[in-house]
Amino acid sequence: MASVSLIRAEIDGATVALTWSDDYSTAYHFIWLRDNCRCESCGEPSTGRRSLKLSALDLNVEPDRIRIESESILHVTWVGGHESQFSAVWLRNQAYDDASRRARVFSPVLWDDTFRASPPIMDFRSVDSDDTAFLDMLYTVRDHGLCFLKGAMTGAGTLAPFAEKIGFIQESNFGRVQDLVVDHNKLSVGNRAIALKPHTDEPYRASPSGILLFHCIDTDLTGAGSSIFMDGFEIAETLRVEDPEGFAVLSRNRQMFRRHFADDVDLIAEFPVVSEDEFGNITGVRINDRVAAPISITPNDVPVYYRAMQRLLQLAEDEEKMIRLTLQPGDVVIFDNHRVLHGRTDLTVTGKRWLQWIQVERGDFHSTMRISEDRLHRARSNDPFLRGAYS
Repeated sequence: MASVSLIRAEIDGATVALTWSDDYSTAYHFIWLRDNCRCESCGEPSTGRRSLKLSALDLNVEPDRIRIESESILHVTWVGGHESQFSAVWLRNQAYDDASRRARVFSPVLWDDTFRASPPIMDFRSVDSDDTAFLDMLYTVRDHGLCFLKGAMTGAGTLAPFAEKIGFIQESNFGRVQDLVVDHNKLSVGNRAIALKPHTDEPYRASPSGILLFHCIDTDLTGAGSSIFMDGFEIAETLRVEDPEGFAVLSRNRQMFRRHFADDVDLIAEFPVVSEDEFGNITGVRINDRVAAPISITPNDVPVYYRAMQRLLQLAEDEEKMIRLTLQPGDVVIFDNHRVLHGRTDLTVTGKRWLQWIQVERGDFHSTMRISEDRLHRARSNDPFLRGAYS
């Protein structure tokens, strides 16, 4: 936000209406301003020391006086004597009219043929040792959902220390670090030889796997087991253009997903296959028909739902929309599981392909990005990033 000054403040009903030097106008409800006072006695919620209790506030609180100081501070004296000060920069950044909220929505970059022909590749050692390169990698994953790293050590145990730089490692019923090798004694289909069509992981969890990292330790010399990646946002947008009605039905109805391993887990979650924000921007996808359970939706929506779901899955099988490559020892790929679909071609039963797999929570990923920006004195945003596949 470019620097703007406060020109005028006036009472308008139950709000304080502000006029800015760029001729923009915003309004803030009295109760919103009082609730967001950051004076010493009210406290700062971001550090957990807020002492102000909304439960004790008068919802009909009113200002006694308002004034602008030096075009940069709104000063409010409330009836009863409490005083609050709000900086112009903070007020503009927190404006909650529709236009301001829409402007703050993060817009990821959809993949296209140019991106698929030359996906982002960075040097692992540089990213691991240099703060600037590390932050650039985080930006790449934020913007595109995917980044490849070359030149990591090939031994087991390389991935966990690197993943911990991004965020706390999430443990699941598959463990903290999973080995993806052909092993029919394991429950995961990732340990079988059959091909895996593009999908997002663990949609049957209320909070699916967030940021996924794969590290190639060994590869099959025959080239079997090539990795596949696809932009779920791109194919969802394609569906929206082709079939707006079908897209709307997918995004407003909940699909049930289930994973049941006897005496191990029985996980069930119901969320839309495509999640949107209030402005219609796609924020996350859950695309994995292997674990799709029967839907329970209004009967009138069933035919349209199946039409749209079939088309979305057909788009997820479109080879022209895929990045397909055989990971080599020392390759690492990091991607957002709430956006990017991944899969694999057939393996050979005797092949030596070996990947290690780790997941990191998306919130920790974004926290690390902000902290990295602070360390490098970069401009940073306190706005949330994509909320993910939560509808």
